[in-house]
Amino acid sequence: MSLVAQLTSARASVQQIGQPTLFAIGMAGALLNILVFNRRTMRQNSCALYFHANSWANFICLTWGVLASMLATFTKNNPAAYNQAYCKIRFYMINFGQYSSRAFLILACLDRFFLCSTSVRHRNFCRPKTAKLVIGLTTIVCGILTIYILVVYQPGQRLIPCSSATASAIIYETIATWLFLLSIPAISMSVFSGLIIKRLRENAKRVGRDRVGRKDVQLSGMLIGQVILYLFTNVPYASFVLYGSLTQSTPTADKSAERIAIESFLNTFLASFLYYCFNGVRFLCFTRFSYHIL
Repeated sequence: MSLVAQLTSARASVQQIGQPTLFAIGMAGALLNILVFNRRTMRQNSCALYFHANSWANFICLTWGVLASMLATFTKNNPAAYNQAYCKIRFYMINFGQYSSRAFLILACLDRFFLCSTSVRHRNFCRPKTAKLVIGLTTIVCGILTIYILVVYQPGQRLIPCSSATASAIIYETIATWLFLLSIPAISMSVFSGLIIKRLRENAKRVGRDRVGRKDVQLSGMLIGQVILYLFTNVPYASFVLYGSLTQSTPTADKSAERIAIESFLNTFLASFLYYCFNGVRFLCFTRFSYHIL
């Protein structure tokens, strides 16, 4: 079997098996978390409010990202490739969901960091009323940061059928992807995770314990695991966006059949599957640890 045939088969497997599996697992976890965090006791916990908002953001990503891609595959009709309104709305919702998901997760880490503080002023940030206000403001900011998509995105016969149509927009989106979707979230989660673990150890010594408690160990493991999962699922996608930006001027006619097959496979695997694994799979990780911690 030739390389082109192998990649075509692998791409079909991702679309027909990988995406439905990810969607089923992710949506089941999302709905479970939404129901749990909607309980009255959870609504009085500021960190739970951030995770509740994060669950809704991931729900949006899985719906407009994975489900929409699945429907295009199984119906053999992708409106994003020719319908301008659908192209703009779909990718606006995807990016809005991804920006929001990351922001709420960072805020949850920040909330736990302040809760471990000995400063009353810092701990005041962990009030439910404050969390609701911050969630509202964050939602508005994320909506504004991604509004450029409604202006610059156009359907077309490109590596990614619905994407930025001008060179300047592609450059801006590449920078935004590396900055807002990769660097800032990864660095923020890593820093706050390290600071939380450090403060937990300091608090343990302050109350006379020789070692950190079981719940604190679970929290540390969850935070570290999320950072590793985030990097694993987002660095390849950001790299692919950078590749698309650098090769945007290369005509399809100048590409070999093998290169086209490789790009098509990577587009499906990275942009339509692996990119959403953090939205879907992390529900399982979170469900495993969080209910013992919050």
